[in-house]
Amino acid sequence: MSRCYLTTPIYYVTAKPHLGHAYTTIIGDALARWHRLLGDDVHFLTGTDEHGQKVADYAEAAGKSPQEFVDEIAPLYAQAWQRLGITNDDFIRTTEERHKIGVADLLQRCYDAGDIELDVYKGKYCVACEEYYTDDELDPGDLCRIHKRPVEYYEEENYFFRLSRFQDRLLQWYDAHPGAIKPEFRGNEALGLIRGGLRDFSVSRTSLKWGIPLPWDPKHVAYVWFDALSNYITAIGYGSDEERFNTWWPGTHLIGKDIIRHHCVYWPAMLMSAGLEPPAGWAVGGWLLIAHREQSFSVIFDTFGTGGGGSYLPAFAAAALIGVPGLAFYFAARELGINTNVAPANLAENWWTIPVLAGYAVMNGVLEEVLMIGYLFTRWAQTGQTMWTIVVISAVVRDIYHLYQGW
Repeated sequence: MSRCYLTTPIYYVTAKPHLGHAYTTIIGDALARWHRLLGDDVHFLTGTDEHGQKVADYAEAAGKSPQEFVDEIAPLYAQAWQRLGITNDDFIRTTEERHKIGVADLLQRCYDAGDIELDVYKGKYCVACEEYYTDDELDPGDLCRIHKRPVEYYEEENYFFRLSRFQDRLLQWYDAHPGAIKPEFRGNEALGLIRGGLRDFSVSRTSLKWGIPLPWDPKHVAYVWFDALSNYITAIGYGSDEERFNTWWPGTHLIGKDIIRHHCVYWPAMLMSAGLEPPAGWAVGGWLLIAHREQSFSVIFDTFGTGGGGSYLPAFAAAALIGVPGLAFYFAARELGINTNVAPANLAENWWTIPVLAGYAVMNGVLEEVLMIGYLFTRWAQTGQTMWTIVVISAVVRDIYHLYQGW
């Protein structure tokens, strides 16, 4: 039996679950269901990212401790995936002890390998991105290109991961693993970042208190990437259950285009430093654009990332409109890697395949696998229908579903 380990990004708890989070998770769920149909042994992971300066700031603004704040928000994600019928096998929170143990182990391995060293950082920092930027990486006025907010100037003692030492090793690994990043043009972006020269990155902060202390220097707290990215291995036993870890690793990551650098450059280098195998692959999505008919601009959501900038649109609003099967089919039918515009007309693309597939599934007793059949039809003719058509079709799907449930 083949094994398949799939992950979504862990979602940052400064925002409640929205449509962009649902997009990623539904795609991961569809892939997990597909592999189970093939007879594969599947482990599907999602979770929440709960440390960092942003979380501490949000908690303070809410008049709560960081732990109280994350304990209120994290369960909303688990509940959201339950309501949307997501079949994840595990839900990791970065405040869990199993995660802290694994993060400390990974940090210590990289430190012992000589790839983490103490230095002083002076530069510009985006709190929302949790990333340092040079002047040529910012928009005029020192604005972050993703969040369109002013960056802040920081100067403090940090430990740095010497990413600059891994350029050749990364290029050699990607050369030996063609197609590791899907789609290909997103892989080319990652290779371009590596060939353009790699900059060492900070792995600790002394001004931050809400996080995991470095095992060899507790006054330093682990900076975002060693904490957040490690969830993919700590959730399957790294640092606590070696046999289980070896059973599932390496895995395949679903990510967003805005976190290619961190997942496809930082992460494999960190693993190489620790003597671990890089991921099996990455699937990279674009952004979800929510078009407002009464406005001339679109609100951007990060589809395979952690929220980006933009307004909050509950996933349940869309699910209530076209039903969970309809929403899942719509997401599964999108072309990977490019931006997707969500509007009433677009939601109706391929509308007529939904009742056909639902009917077929009912007759064959596999309604819960309607998404999988949908993959065969993702390139069928598209048509723009009105909002009332979507509602009618989704009602038919729901009626068939309830009828089937009563048989």
